[in-house]
Amino acid sequence: DGPADYCSVTSVLGGFDQQISRQRLYATANVDYSRYKNATQLNNTGYGLKAGWDWATIENLTGTLYATANRNLANFYGAADIPVTSRNMVKTDQVGGSAKLGGEGLLSLEAAYAHSRVDYSAPEYVVYKSSADTASIGGFYRAGAFLRLGLALRGTRTETPNAVPLGTGGYASNTTNGSNVDLLADYKLSEQTGFKGRLSYTRQTNSRPEIEDFSGVTGGLTATYAPTAKLAFELDYVRDAGTNATFFNIPGAQPNTGTLGLTQGNKTVDLVTLTGKYAATAKINANASYAYRYGKTNNTQTGATSFTDTDRLHTFALGLTYDITRAIQLGCSYAYENRDATGNPGFSYSANVMGCSAQLTLR
Repeated sequence: DGPADYCSVTSVLGGFDQQISRQRLYATANVDYSRYKNATQLNNTGYGLKAGWDWATIENLTGTLYATANRNLANFYGAADIPVTSRNMVKTDQVGGSAKLGGEGLLSLEAAYAHSRVDYSAPEYVVYKSSADTASIGGFYRAGAFLRLGLALRGTRTETPNAVPLGTGGYASNTTNGSNVDLLADYKLSEQTGFKGRLSYTRQTNSRPEIEDFSGVTGGLTATYAPTAKLAFELDYVRDAGTNATFFNIPGAQPNTGTLGLTQGNKTVDLVTLTGKYAATAKINANASYAYRYGKTNNTQTGATSFTDTDRLHTFALGLTYDITRAIQLGCSYAYENRDATGNPGFSYSANVMGCSAQLTLR
């Protein structure tokens, strides 16, 4: 029953993907201009940058280096109890890399590192600004033609400079340190059918007493299934804790961690996503998705009081695209969102979002 509005988004996208012997270089960049009919205070210009280098040397030593930078309007459901109607731009940056020794042999060793940073323009969101580091090292054993098993150690560290509001004014910082033991499995029957799984024991500690520590089981699962050449399904599930549960809604930022929503400050979050794609013809494609996010959010108040809220978000989406030519694509979509969040104040809502698009691509 809230206000409705119309929004137009004009985007320019460019990029390249170049294979050079055993090396691969790629980069993409887009600029998006969003304009609202009534809520003109939300008009904004966003961008997205991504670049990477997949490298390979002798003796089965390979790896990747990458960097991403994004700026866009923050999701209204991002925080548990701080809705804002003003323009709130969120900037998310990440750099990282990985190395693998052993190739596709019986045994392999892998290491990875990533540094991420989050910043908001709205003063109400000052408590959600943070930077994080994640590092891991693990060994893998190929148990068969389709199955690979692994054991890894992973550490995380998150700095939140304005984590806790103080009664005297100002904020106190918080440092979250996490340690994880990961059991990993990768079963790949074909390019379209298989699963990746992670089962972890996670322990997180915080420097501020107002923010609860966490220890328990976390994990994630991604399963793909293609019963026919035209039909494909994917199921994603993640259960994680704290600020590293989901790096916002950037697909592929971290494996087996989901791609929906903000979980900073959460004690735990569970996220399940089911998507389906159907190629009706060579030019017409349909897709559908459902996502459910359940979070237990640890909130801090002035002084030393903390309490736990719950946060439930359902989203359902349908989409259809028509490739008129190799360069021209038309599309339409519909989405329904429903959020139920406890707390004082709580931020619950339901909304319908409909849109159509036209895209011209020169290759």
